[in-house]
Amino acid sequence: MKFSIKNLSHTYAGKVHALTDLSLELQSNSVTALLGPNGAGKSTLFKILAGLIHPTSGQIEINGKLWDREDAKPLGHIGFVFQDPTVDPMRSGQANLIYAAQLQGLTTHRFAPRIDELVNAFQMSEFIRRPVGSLSGGQRRRLEIARALIHRPSWLFLDEPSTGLDIDNRLRLSEHLHGLTKSGECGVLWCTHIPDELRPEDNVVIMKKGQKVFAGSFGSIDELMGRYNELVSAS
Repeated sequence: MKFSIKNLSHTYAGKVHALTDLSLELQSNSVTALLGPNGAGKSTLFKILAGLIHPTSGQIEINGKLWDREDAKPLGHIGFVFQDPTVDPMRSGQANLIYAAQLQGLTTHRFAPRIDELVNAFQMSEFIRRPVGSLSGGQRRRLEIARALIHRPSWLFLDEPSTGLDIDNRLRLSEHLHGLTKSGECGVLWCTHIPDELRPEDNVVIMKKGQKVFAGSFGSIDELMGRYNELVSAS
């Protein structure tokens, strides 16, 4: 599946330019990392992709077809993991997954084996029946990613999912996300401000003040971090 963002711009209250003429081509079955400091426009882009706000200008194409913002069907090809937790803390992890599956229109005979598959893939068997409010940050993130994948989307979009996680859980999260692309399950768009979570083979887009200042790949993470620091610190 091809996902294209073309000349996307967004202005808040007619004054604050959160995005300016942003164009991206997302690659299937690979990680596209959207890097940038706070205020770079990453979260605004994510809100547009999730249909939470309408862009001031520009368009999104899916498989060469213009995405009509009134048509919710394309969202069925995407799983979202937001920066702030959205799982119900009073329900168990299992109940959250069942609810997500039902919202996607899946019947029990379809979602029951899918839940078992995700529980095994994300090693959640020890805590899946516990209330989400009792889980650690890393456990909740695994659950949120599993919930976003319940309907087998073609794309997984994540907005700074490692915020608040310790180093071990950040590395484990990186393993999970790269594993998804290697297995061919989906493509990943990963908004982050932490370059060392990424790998040299990832597609990298660096943003600053709502604009794309770099798009490409790097030979090493040290090279990526050096280039990132150079670009975001430039006046």
